[in-house]
Amino acid sequence: MGRKADIRLEIDPSCRKPEVIIRSDRQTELTDKIISVLEHCLENEYLPIAAYQRDTLVFVAQNDIIRVYTENRKLILCTKDGRYESRQPLKELEEKLDREHFVRISRFEIMNLRKVSGFDFSNTGTIRVLFQDGSETWVARRYIQPIQQTLKHFEKREGGDCNG
Repeated sequence: MGRKADIRLEIDPSCRKPEVIIRSDRQTELTDKIISVLEHCLENEYLPIAAYQRDTLVFVAQNDIIRVYTENRKLILCTKDGRYESRQPLKELEEKLDREHFVRISRFEIMNLRKVSGFDFSNTGTIRVLFQDGSETWVARRYIQPIQQTLKHFEKREGGDCNG
């Protein structure tokens, strides 16, 4: 049985992140299905995190997590839909998170770079992190230099495309 579509990989050293182009004479059920499968694959590359909301076990998609922090000896996963409690140590949870987008900013906190709206460097020696949901936090002093390096790498990785 033949394939429904031709698949080809082109290596282009100037392309900083993969670019997927679907070429067809028209939009069809197959082209829609290919897009849907690709989106699902990219969104769910990393397993969801088991957490609790009151006494209910839920699975939180990593893309939904804004930040993870310790509060009153409890590990909190913060999302735009609410707060969840994890029963695993921060270090163990950190190992499960997507290392390209989740970075530690203190002994007690990890943030999702995809949920950051900006960084405030106005106070010398500190970095205030502003999140898309309106919340904010601070980078601990000992993490400032590593965060600056991470941001440079993230900027290069996320900012580039095949046209520039």
